[in-house]
Amino acid sequence: MQIGLNSGTFPATWNPAEKVEATARVGATGLELNIDATQLWTQRVQGAERLSLRGQAQDAGVKITSLCMNAHWVFNLASPDVRIRDLGVSLLLDAIVMAEELGASAVLVPGCDMDQSPENRWDLFRDGVMQAVGRAEKSGVSLALEAVGKPFLFDTASLLRMIDDCGGSDSLGIYLDVGNSARGGMDPAAEIRAAGQRSVLCHVKDWNPNDPMDRRLGAGGVDFPPALAALADIGYDGYLLVELPPNPSDGDVVARQSVDFLKQALGE
Repeated sequence: MQIGLNSGTFPATWNPAEKVEATARVGATGLELNIDATQLWTQRVQGAERLSLRGQAQDAGVKITSLCMNAHWVFNLASPDVRIRDLGVSLLLDAIVMAEELGASAVLVPGCDMDQSPENRWDLFRDGVMQAVGRAEKSGVSLALEAVGKPFLFDTASLLRMIDDCGGSDSLGIYLDVGNSARGGMDPAAEIRAAGQRSVLCHVKDWNPNDPMDRRLGAGGVDFPPALAALADIGYDGYLLVELPPNPSDGDVVARQSVDFLKQALGE
């Protein structure tokens, strides 16, 4: 398995090029770019800038692994407002194109609804994903659905049902998250094994149950050895992507500590 970083592990004020540099600097080999509602990189990075970013990453020995659709928490696929749903789909389609141009293999689609989403939220979310499946298939980019603590797509079993309801395309998969599983009271290893060959990528995060300010890997909220063993059992050889908030006083420190922790956990 390889070690990568979600771009949110670095300060929000850094641009994608700076985050590529930092990824290489701390010893990771993969970077996932967040597409936030306040920083729509799908719109801000265009044309030649994308080619430049891809080239910079390759020169640095960093693969841009994926794009993470954080913007869907705002432009929600299960919104009661059709205009917001349409914007969410449009952003997802843009992300697929950007992922292809950057050489990224996946776009993370958070399994989130809104408090005001109607009772047919499942159908609305499914219909939004379905509008992007054909583009994903043509691009060779996977749409990876992640359970993010929302009841209607809470666990791997729910994600698998959603994939089946979307037609079961090979371009639809699951984005594992050992931290989300543990925080939801589930067994991360069991969730990993249930996802099996539908697994696309894997987020890692942690927290200290006795100290909410302690968010480092190894803080105690996640039992990593069984989770890593389960990943090996299903033949997963992709990226472990750290998803933690940065330290405001040192933009590299969280990423560097996380890389060191994972290297030790992987026996490197």
